[in-house]
Amino acid sequence: MSKIVKASSRGPGSSLAPVSLVVRIRPLMSRFSIFKFTGAAFAIPKLSAVLSLVFVCLSIPILIFILLYNHHRTSAAILSNLHGQVAATRLASIENAQNLINPVASTLRLLAEVAASDPDVFRTERSRELLYRALTSAEQIDAIYTSFEDGYHRVVTRVDEDRRRSDPQIPRTANWHSSYIDDFSAGKNRRRHRTFFDTWPHVVGRYDIETTMDVRALPHYKAAKATRSLVVTQPGINPDTGYPVLFLAFPIVRDDRFIGFACANITVDRLSRFLDRHRASPHSTTTIADQDGTIIAYPESGKQVRKVGGRLETARLDNILDDNLREAYQRYAHLGQDTFLFRSELTGEELSASFDRFPSAFVLPWQAIILTPTDDFVGPLNVANRQIVVVITILTVLELVLIYGFSRRISRPIESVSRQLKSMETFSFENPPVRESKTRVREIAELQDTVTRVRASLRSFARYAPEEIVREVAASGRETILSANRREVTALFCDLRGFTNAAEKLAPEEVVTVLNDHFETLSGLVARHAGYVVDFLGDGLFAVFGAPEAAADHATRAVACAIEMQLAREARNREHFAKGWPPLEMGIGLNTGLAVVGNMGSNLRIKYGVVGHPVNLAARIESFTVGGQVLVSDSTREVLAARLVADGPLEAEAKGVSTPVRMWMVRRLEGESPLELPSPMSDLVVLPFAMEVSLRPLRGKQIGADVYPATLVKLGVSGAELRTDCPMVIFDAVQVILPLQSGIVATFDSKVITVTEHAAGLRTAFVRFGGLGWDARAQLEALSRAGNPAA
Repeated sequence: MSKIVKASSRGPGSSLAPVSLVVRIRPLMSRFSIFKFTGAAFAIPKLSAVLSLVFVCLSIPILIFILLYNHHRTSAAILSNLHGQVAATRLASIENAQNLINPVASTLRLLAEVAASDPDVFRTERSRELLYRALTSAEQIDAIYTSFEDGYHRVVTRVDEDRRRSDPQIPRTANWHSSYIDDFSAGKNRRRHRTFFDTWPHVVGRYDIETTMDVRALPHYKAAKATRSLVVTQPGINPDTGYPVLFLAFPIVRDDRFIGFACANITVDRLSRFLDRHRASPHSTTTIADQDGTIIAYPESGKQVRKVGGRLETARLDNILDDNLREAYQRYAHLGQDTFLFRSELTGEELSASFDRFPSAFVLPWQAIILTPTDDFVGPLNVANRQIVVVITILTVLELVLIYGFSRRISRPIESVSRQLKSMETFSFENPPVRESKTRVREIAELQDTVTRVRASLRSFARYAPEEIVREVAASGRETILSANRREVTALFCDLRGFTNAAEKLAPEEVVTVLNDHFETLSGLVARHAGYVVDFLGDGLFAVFGAPEAAADHATRAVACAIEMQLAREARNREHFAKGWPPLEMGIGLNTGLAVVGNMGSNLRIKYGVVGHPVNLAARIESFTVGGQVLVSDSTREVLAARLVADGPLEAEAKGVSTPVRMWMVRRLEGESPLELPSPMSDLVVLPFAMEVSLRPLRGKQIGADVYPATLVKLGVSGAELRTDCPMVIFDAVQVILPLQSGIVATFDSKVITVTEHAAGLRTAFVRFGGLGWDARAQLEALSRAGNPAA
């Protein structure tokens, strides 16, 4: 995930996504400052009883006019709000539908890749656990299976009451089911072998049954074979449950030959429940249908399925048991308009109909149909207006007495508004404003709300842009202009290693929570060292030291911040374990040089940015790092001189850089409070036995076809030392494959840190593992502990 986001966020010569800056804060504040003067006219009102009575008599026709005018304008605004609510509901429905399909598609793609790399594993019981993990990765998956051209078929499904009723041989306590079907070579003895579990993987029952099932005859199997790509079918009825399901299929291709497919059954009942909970209004309905009118999801699931001739089938827009929806579909077909109003022939109520197609990027040609009674929005207004007429009549009698009291209370909120405006001019937010009771005068109440929002907005935008610039805008009242200058700065890039794999095992909400927790820690350290976070790049961060505020010791601050970031990341990982979050590893790259900093963009939109070759080089250096490592350029090392203890130099070719990049691995920063970074390979333990492993080099993003033998000498959670004749250089990416007898059936992605050449083409290399979960770490720790005499 991190690499995808970064590719869209920055390039070799691009501006690195600076943060937005509000350029019209002061004029807005000046506009509201006029109330400080107008308020004086109301501070001590002097009104006689006669004038008060005249005011009341004159105000009655004005109030009536205002009521009628307000009704007209508010009705228009409310109907506009109706369209806004419909649009928001449509977007939420589309997003939920995407969340229903996309995670399952990703799971199938990964399952198909695993099956293509080793098809035989799915003919063993070991694959049962893999299918179970894939099944439970998303609650909408009802069944997941792999099928091959020779007829072999393996499946894992959920077991609910409907399935138990459909097959009396299923144990009553079963909650999970796994089975496989022999391939066609079994002939007449071909059987389906079924196993049932109450809690995985505890078996509660088994039985075999003869079968003639040929998965190759299924439409989605044929489509996957023909298209060699992801296939999503039309909804069909699950014969076991009676509920509509979608079939997602992904081809298994090995050596450019189709050998089978991976498939998942998705229950769309979850999407129907979402539509029932998320309505544009209390009585609105949202329906998702295919372009030919087949219902995909409907708030009342009982109407989504109909029985025709004793057979269940999915309802359509032209036959669903919803009179209004059928009528809207007929009008839509006749008018050819996506949005229109019509009056129901059944109830006579006015309805707003909206037919919107899903985005073209979605895998299926679906559309969202939203029917909304206008009375859900305008109806309360009509009732409220009748009530207001009664209230006005009563209040008019009391108005004469209340005018004097209201006039005295007007001055107090205006004084509070004046104090808040003054604090905004000086950017003084240390103490929260004193909360005054909200006045009952509409204009002043609106003023209070507006000033409060402006204050909150100003404080919020100070988090988006450098505080010094926002403070200057607020104090001077001048709009920010386009300007930039050259300045020596130190750029820092950091990025998580292996976060893409870890994120696939988390829900989207958990991914956001983990990233926010990570960025909260890093941002606090950047601020503590007087740096500035320019941008968040997917799961990475770009910060600069020496801008916007110039600092002579920007390189020292940047390196100290980088070391503390790595130490803080390791401390946070210990807390992650308790929360059940995956461990995170991070690489950091730094470079010092002259960059262009300042306000960039156009007169319509200004951003504070940092651009130039030093920034691009820092990003390249970060791409060479491994987890727990900080690499700095020659220029940064020269600025710090003897204060920096670092290993190196390390050299590598970088895209967009004409000469090899020289880098140094940070070990220690001297000073009043020295900071030291442990070696990325500090936990390696000498193994008492020679473990034979395999190496597979990675070429770019592709896994190489060559496999080389290697001998594991040292091993730890972070990486390994090994001897091999595999050709490699520093920063190469390789896969380390442990043998079965190690007790760990796993392939570890790693990067070469050092290489020592020996005679006869042999070499010793240190490799750093990346993206390991807690389970893999525990297994490696146990394996390495066996070779540590002190363990």
